[in-house]
Amino acid sequence: MKPGNIPVLCVHGDTIPEAYENAITQVWEQGVRVRTEYDRPDDPPSRDATVMITVENPFGQPRFHRSFADGLGGLSEYVMEVVHGAHDYWVKPREEILKGVDSSDTRWTYTYHGRLFEYEIEDGIVDQVDYMINKLAHTGYSRRAQAVTWNVRLDPPTDDPPCLQRVWGRLIEDDEGGLVFNMNTHWRSRDLFKAWFENVIALTTLMRKIAERISDEMSREVRIGRYVDVSDSLHIYGSYFRDIEGDPERGIMSFFDHLKSRSFEERTWTSEFVRPHFIDDGVGKGLRPMLAREHDMPDRVRRSIQEELRAMEEGRYDV
Repeated sequence: MKPGNIPVLCVHGDTIPEAYENAITQVWEQGVRVRTEYDRPDDPPSRDATVMITVENPFGQPRFHRSFADGLGGLSEYVMEVVHGAHDYWVKPREEILKGVDSSDTRWTYTYHGRLFEYEIEDGIVDQVDYMINKLAHTGYSRRAQAVTWNVRLDPPTDDPPCLQRVWGRLIEDDEGGLVFNMNTHWRSRDLFKAWFENVIALTTLMRKIAERISDEMSREVRIGRYVDVSDSLHIYGSYFRDIEGDPERGIMSFFDHLKSRSFEERTWTSEFVRPHFIDDGVGKGLRPMLAREHDMPDRVRRSIQEELRAMEEGRYDV
């Protein structure tokens, strides 16, 4: 790569954990050194690249990597946030968002669910995911089935604009004439080490929901295909380098030493193992604690999450 050019990397994995490990390795070894707007004075420059990641089997097992920022209960709550809008009610009013960095309201400026399912335009609300489903149910080969998050009026003034920019999907027939749903997501900026994995678990859960609804509309089976993840800036922050490199003097192994010293099974979890922790992780997170804790959650959203909880408890839901 010529000096001054951002590296462009292509990463592949059969499962999500495999793709995650491969992405960290490639960005660490080949990423450009560049500062970020979040660096502390003594942080080294981040490692950064433009990256396309393909996960061939998004629900292949094991589906969960053990090295990620939040606990499993917290991850389950994040999935509900993206798929069902569990925290859409945490978003502050439009007039406060328009104040940008001058707003004293500390509530959020957006959620992915809000932008995808309830995108605000001047004369109403657009459910872009519903559009995707209807479009593909009637014209599966269409290239127009997409949903965007960026709001050109609300996002530029804020300090925390959406990282996810676009979701795109298409149906392809396999060799036997069966329908397969392929989905791509496009990201402006991405924290690889502490956000990518959780993002992908949530977005592939949404992918499955879309495929199920297309199937219902068509009265025909729709299988889950490959998931592709494109990031303009996929980065490892300098503040994370100690976590990546380890600390030999304190006996802390590096991320890459763990890859060498532990089997893949020892570095991952299956959906079967994770399911009870999604229900209740024992330390205050999970679907049961969330429903008990969040009294102001809208009834419609609460009912959707309660149904997901029942499905997990009865073993009808692969997390």
